[in-house]
Amino acid sequence: MSMGKKFLVLLLVLSIITLLAGCSQEKDNSETKEAELLKIGVLPIEDIMPILVAENNGYFNQENIQVEIVRFQSAVEQINAMQSGQLDGMVTDMIVAGMIKDSGQDVRVTSITLGEVPEEGRFAILASSGSDIDSIEDLKGKSIGISYNSIIEYITDGILIDAGIDPSDVKKTSVPKIPLRMEMLFNNKIDAIVVPGPLITFAEFNGAKVVAEDTDTERNLSQAVVVFDKKVLDEKKSTVEAFYRAYEKAVDDLNNHPEDYKQLMIENVNIPEPIAEDYSIQHYPQPVVPAEEDVNNIINWMKEKDLLKNDLSYADLVQE
Repeated sequence: MSMGKKFLVLLLVLSIITLLAGCSQEKDNSETKEAELLKIGVLPIEDIMPILVAENNGYFNQENIQVEIVRFQSAVEQINAMQSGQLDGMVTDMIVAGMIKDSGQDVRVTSITLGEVPEEGRFAILASSGSDIDSIEDLKGKSIGISYNSIIEYITDGILIDAGIDPSDVKKTSVPKIPLRMEMLFNNKIDAIVVPGPLITFAEFNGAKVVAEDTDTERNLSQAVVVFDKKVLDEKKSTVEAFYRAYEKAVDDLNNHPEDYKQLMIENVNIPEPIAEDYSIQHYPQPVVPAEEDVNNIINWMKEKDLLKNDLSYADLVQE
């Protein structure tokens, strides 16, 4: 073979090696992208069950994504982690989502976890067993333990207003820590309190009376939601889509076979031991964004409370 032909063969071989190396690199990059990590902050509450089931059943692995569930015992710690960039997303409520957005971090609500309809995500006003409060009208002039500027206060106001009672007619008392709120009720140190799902059942177990609850209101007051940073939604779009495919499968499992996940709930959700075995798993909605009317009601309430510096809209807060 002449030197010229040898040179041409060598060039051809080098070209093939370079091409194969490029294809291999593209494949590696593609696999890396498909395995992108999502870090989701959660609290030990019912709203997180679809994410727990998706992890438990390997649905995230089936979608070839990594989801790290970052657990917090304090909502403040969870919010701080989100704002400092330690999380890609979190399970929270609409009030917190609005506050984080108003603080300057561009977050978007991507779905409801509980609360598509009023029957989901139950909250109630409870009176102590020894009180003379038997109806919502009896709350006038009485003290109600809540946490200020929170979803608890928003729900309290909504329940009262829908019953024709001005919230100023009751004495709202700040008791941010729910265990203390419950203790004060059981010891008759406060007339009434507002708490969510499992604690309603536990309070009733201890003799407390349900005076009113948000499941009976015309409006949808309580919605837990999944929130993602907008940058994550833009840069990890396919990963978030995969996350929700896994989430949808988990919701089907929870709704079709709730008893299969009772132990998972007991191990990961703060449910008082005396009621844990008998407490029923909620019905969960498939991923859907909150209705514009419900979000606008929350935004307007936050404006009335001077909780917002900026003029937020539905489009600012919800990923449509």
